[in-house]
Amino acid sequence: MQRDGAQEEVSARSIRDRQRAETRERLFQAALDEIRQEGVGGAQVDRIVASVGVARGTFYFHFPTKEDVLIEYDRRRELEIVELLKAVLQHDVPLRLTLTGIVTAFTAIEAVPSERRLLLETVALHVRRMAVRDGHPLIDELERIVAAARDRGEVRQDLTPRDVALLFMGNLVGFLIGLADPGRQQPSPEQLIEVFLGGVEARR
Repeated sequence: MQRDGAQEEVSARSIRDRQRAETRERLFQAALDEIRQEGVGGAQVDRIVASVGVARGTFYFHFPTKEDVLIEYDRRRELEIVELLKAVLQHDVPLRLTLTGIVTAFTAIEAVPSERRLLLETVALHVRRMAVRDGHPLIDELERIVAAARDRGEVRQDLTPRDVALLFMGNLVGFLIGLADPGRQQPSPEQLIEVFLGGVEARR
């Protein structure tokens, strides 16, 4: 009987955990929809929880602030790119192709009109968090890729892989901000890569 009671308790806990995870995901998606429409500043928690059918406090249990929704969205997107980059690192793909792939992954989001506002909000988030050392899986993976490229002689020896990764992400953020103005002619992704690599590639 005691074992049955323990099993029931584990089962009940598993059900609660699953329900909690499902509620969190529904809140996450509803919050993203709200941010797409109104931006972070204009997003209303009351509208988010009403669309999910939960209490206001439930939102704050899962996401202390609206910006935390963006942080999770950004991390999920970065981790998807990181998974692709890990394969790149294993096969010694030239740095130029790797950077082109990263730019393509980000600009593909901008090409969808409904995602443009979300892109701008996440770009602003990157700017605010760029100085924070931890919590950048994409920068960390790019640092490892640059280190491998430097070992192959592609990158200048006087530049640290971390600095190159940060410089590239800074350039990418500026590039994405420019894309937000469709009325102005912008440089192409290829031009971004060409200009950036012109400063970091090893001379042969």
